[in-house]
Amino acid sequence: MDLHRRHIGMRIIKTVIAVFLCGLLAFIRNTSALFSMFAALFCIQKSTGQTIESSVNRMLGTLVGGVVGVLTVYAMDVLNILHIDLLRYFLMALLLIPVIELCLVIKKPDCAGMACMVVMCLVVDPGDKPAIYSIERLFETLVGVALACGIDILLPHHPHPPKEEAPREEAGPPEEAP
Repeated sequence: MDLHRRHIGMRIIKTVIAVFLCGLLAFIRNTSALFSMFAALFCIQKSTGQTIESSVNRMLGTLVGGVVGVLTVYAMDVLNILHIDLLRYFLMALLLIPVIELCLVIKKPDCAGMACMVVMCLVVDPGDKPAIYSIERLFETLVGVALACGIDILLPHHPHPPKEEAPREEAGPPEEAP
């Protein structure tokens, strides 16, 4: 690959802008930017339509995983098994089957990975307030998705459209003026 001819494309530029804006917004709000940055990073795609589809999948996956993860943590707590690590990991791994199946049933297979990741985040390290964590995670994902979609819609995909070649004149005698 010729490094001298390589240019930075608009998808890269949009991603960098969206990730920075997530950081700026988190700085202003005095919170962590990590999850909104992840959302922005993974949502921007080759076209605006793909970006919106990716964003919907990310939000839906975060919502499904958050609900399932919170319910699982509370159920494990009620059953007094939340702090039995190997049992918790085993049950969480098995729980991924119905999570993936749910995503398939609702005809959103592309959100399954995100849903599973959120379940794992909540169940592996539930913390003291998994419901609060889940809501914050959903909100931060929404911030990143919104910024990614906004940047993708506002900035053109190709800043310099290909130039059209001017039609070539046929060689021949010049026309005389009447």
